[in-house]
Amino acid sequence: MSLSANFNAAANSIMQGSASSNAMINAAPPDQQPFLRAQEQMQREARLADLASTLMKKLDEMQSKITGNIR
Repeated sequence: MSLSANFNAAANSIMQGSASSNAMINAAPPDQQPFLRAQEQMQREARLADLASTLMKKLDEMQSKITGNIR
């Protein structure tokens, strides 16, 4: 599996959320559900940004090691 395919799979998993989180939101009082959905969406986006940041850091480390090995 390619790097981009792995990233896309992880990103899709993050953005779908967990069944337990969705069940908890659906069980909440109707007036609280929009707030809980917005909060969950913000947490998902933060996890996605963390995933992208970690990936970029690892790619940079890998590139630095390759460059170091060539020298």
